[in-house]
Amino acid sequence: MSSALLHSNVLHSPVQPAVRPRINSASRTSFVVYAIAILLGLFSGWVNQKVDDALLTALCVLAFTMMLGAWKSPRPWRWVLLVWVGVPIVLAYYHFIVKWPHDRGQVYGAFLQLLAASAGGFGGHFMRQMIDHVFLKQGD
Repeated sequence: MSSALLHSNVLHSPVQPAVRPRINSASRTSFVVYAIAILLGLFSGWVNQKVDDALLTALCVLAFTMMLGAWKSPRPWRWVLLVWVGVPIVLAYYHFIVKWPHDRGQVYGAFLQLLAASAGGFGGHFMRQMIDHVFLKQGD
Protein backbone atom coordinates (compact mmCIF):
# COMPACT_ATOMS: atom_id res chain seq x y z
CA MET A 1 0.00 0.00 0.00
CA SER A 2 1.15 3.50 -0.62
CA SER A 3 1.90 5.80 2.27
CA ALA A 4 -0.66 8.34 1.02
CA LEU A 5 -3.37 5.73 1.29
CA LEU A 6 -2.26 4.68 4.75
CA HIS A 7 -2.31 8.24 6.06
CA SER A 8 -5.62 9.17 4.53
CA ASN A 9 -8.87 9.00 6.44
CA VAL A 10 -10.33 6.49 3.98
CA LEU A 11 -9.13 3.47 5.92
CA HIS A 12 -9.76 4.96 9.36
CA SER A 13 -13.17 6.52 8.80
CA PRO A 14 -16.10 4.81 10.50
CA VAL A 15 -18.67 3.12 8.34
CA GLN A 16 -21.59 5.41 7.67
CA PRO A 17 -25.05 3.84 8.00
CA ALA A 18 -27.19 3.81 4.91
CA VAL A 19 -29.46 6.82 4.73
CA ARG A 20 -33.06 5.91 4.08
CA PRO A 21 -34.73 8.20 1.59
CA ARG A 22 -37.63 10.19 2.92
CA ILE A 23 -40.94 9.42 1.33
CA ASN A 24 -42.54 12.55 0.00
CA SER A 25 -46.21 12.84 0.82
CA ALA A 26 -46.88 13.86 -2.78
CA SER A 27 -45.50 10.54 -4.07
CA ARG A 28 -47.70 8.39 -1.83
CA THR A 29 -50.67 6.70 -3.39
CA SER A 30 -53.96 7.80 -1.94
CA PHE A 31 -56.81 5.60 -0.82
CA VAL A 32 -58.89 6.79 -3.77
CA VAL A 33 -56.56 5.11 -6.27
CA TYR A 34 -56.81 1.83 -4.37
CA ALA A 35 -60.61 2.15 -4.32
CA ILE A 36 -60.61 2.78 -8.08
CA ALA A 37 -58.48 -0.35 -8.62
CA ILE A 38 -60.84 -2.47 -6.52
CA LEU A 39 -63.90 -1.10 -8.33
CA LEU A 40 -62.32 -1.78 -11.72
CA GLY A 41 -61.59 -5.33 -10.58
CA LEU A 42 -65.17 -5.84 -9.43
CA PHE A 43 -66.40 -4.46 -12.75
CA SER A 44 -64.17 -6.96 -14.57
CA GLY A 45 -65.67 -9.74 -12.47
CA TRP A 46 -69.15 -8.51 -13.31
CA VAL A 47 -68.29 -8.56 -17.02
CA ASN A 48 -67.02 -12.11 -16.56
CA GLN A 49 -70.35 -13.17 -15.04
CA LYS A 50 -72.82 -11.29 -17.22
CA VAL A 51 -71.17 -11.67 -20.62
CA ASP A 52 -69.53 -15.05 -19.85
CA ASP A 53 -66.68 -14.35 -22.24
CA ALA A 54 -63.20 -14.97 -20.82
CA LEU A 55 -61.54 -13.01 -23.63
CA LEU A 56 -63.56 -9.86 -22.95
CA THR A 57 -62.80 -10.25 -19.24
CA ALA A 58 -59.11 -10.61 -20.02
CA LEU A 59 -59.27 -7.47 -22.17
CA CYS A 60 -60.90 -5.51 -19.33
CA VAL A 61 -58.38 -6.75 -16.79
CA LEU A 62 -55.48 -6.02 -19.17
CA ALA A 63 -56.69 -2.51 -19.98
CA PHE A 64 -57.42 -1.56 -16.37
CA THR A 65 -54.12 -2.84 -14.99
CA MET A 66 -52.19 -1.23 -17.84
CA MET A 67 -53.88 2.10 -17.15
CA LEU A 68 -53.12 1.88 -13.43
CA GLY A 69 -49.56 0.65 -14.07
CA ALA A 70 -48.87 3.62 -16.31
CA TRP A 71 -50.61 6.08 -13.97
CA LYS A 72 -48.97 4.92 -10.72
CA SER A 73 -45.80 3.24 -11.94
CA PRO A 74 -43.99 2.19 -8.74
CA ARG A 75 -44.86 -1.32 -7.52
CA PRO A 76 -47.17 -2.46 -10.34
CA TRP A 77 -47.91 -5.73 -8.55
CA ARG A 78 -50.43 -3.80 -6.42
CA TRP A 79 -52.61 -3.10 -9.43
CA VAL A 80 -52.20 -6.65 -10.72
CA LEU A 81 -53.55 -8.10 -7.49
CA LEU A 82 -56.22 -5.51 -6.76
CA VAL A 83 -57.80 -5.66 -10.22
CA TRP A 84 -57.42 -9.42 -10.67
CA VAL A 85 -58.89 -10.39 -7.31
CA GLY A 86 -62.21 -8.84 -8.32
CA VAL A 87 -62.85 -11.61 -10.85
CA PRO A 88 -62.74 -14.56 -8.41
CA ILE A 89 -64.55 -12.52 -5.73
CA VAL A 90 -67.49 -11.81 -8.03
CA LEU A 91 -67.43 -15.43 -9.20
CA ALA A 92 -67.64 -16.59 -5.56
CA TYR A 93 -70.43 -14.09 -4.86
CA TYR A 94 -72.53 -15.39 -7.74
CA HIS A 95 -71.79 -18.99 -6.77
CA PHE A 96 -72.48 -18.83 -3.03
CA ILE A 97 -74.95 -15.93 -2.67
CA VAL A 98 -76.88 -15.84 -5.96
CA LYS A 99 -76.55 -19.66 -6.41
CA TRP A 100 -75.52 -19.59 -10.07
CA PRO A 101 -73.72 -22.83 -10.88
CA HIS A 102 -70.26 -22.67 -12.46
CA ASP A 103 -68.29 -25.33 -14.24
CA ARG A 104 -64.58 -25.97 -13.78
CA GLY A 105 -63.67 -24.00 -16.89
CA GLN A 106 -65.18 -20.81 -15.51
CA VAL A 107 -63.38 -21.23 -12.18
CA TYR A 108 -60.03 -21.96 -13.84
CA GLY A 109 -60.62 -19.09 -16.25
CA ALA A 110 -61.17 -16.68 -13.36
CA PHE A 111 -57.81 -17.61 -11.89
CA LEU A 112 -56.06 -17.50 -15.26
CA GLN A 113 -57.04 -13.83 -15.54
CA LEU A 114 -53.96 -13.29 -13.37
CA LEU A 115 -51.87 -13.70 -16.53
CA ALA A 116 -53.69 -10.86 -18.29
CA ALA A 117 -53.44 -8.73 -15.15
CA SER A 118 -49.68 -9.34 -14.94
CA ALA A 119 -49.16 -8.45 -18.57
CA GLY A 120 -51.18 -5.27 -18.17
CA GLY A 121 -49.71 -4.08 -14.87
CA PHE A 122 -46.09 -4.62 -15.75
CA GLY A 123 -46.66 -3.53 -19.35
CA GLY A 124 -48.08 -0.23 -18.08
CA HIS A 125 -45.15 0.12 -15.67
CA PHE A 126 -42.58 -0.31 -18.45
CA MET A 127 -44.60 1.88 -20.80
CA ARG A 128 -44.44 4.66 -18.20
CA GLN A 129 -40.68 4.18 -17.85
CA MET A 130 -40.30 4.42 -21.63
CA ILE A 131 -42.39 7.59 -21.74
CA ASP A 132 -40.34 9.13 -18.92
CA HIS A 133 -36.93 8.20 -20.33
CA VAL A 134 -37.45 8.56 -24.06
CA PHE A 135 -40.02 11.27 -24.54
CA LEU A 136 -39.55 13.34 -21.38
CA LYS A 137 -35.74 12.82 -21.25
CA GLN A 138 -35.62 11.97 -17.55
CA GLY A 139 -32.81 9.85 -16.14
CA ASP A 140 -29.68 8.66 -17.90
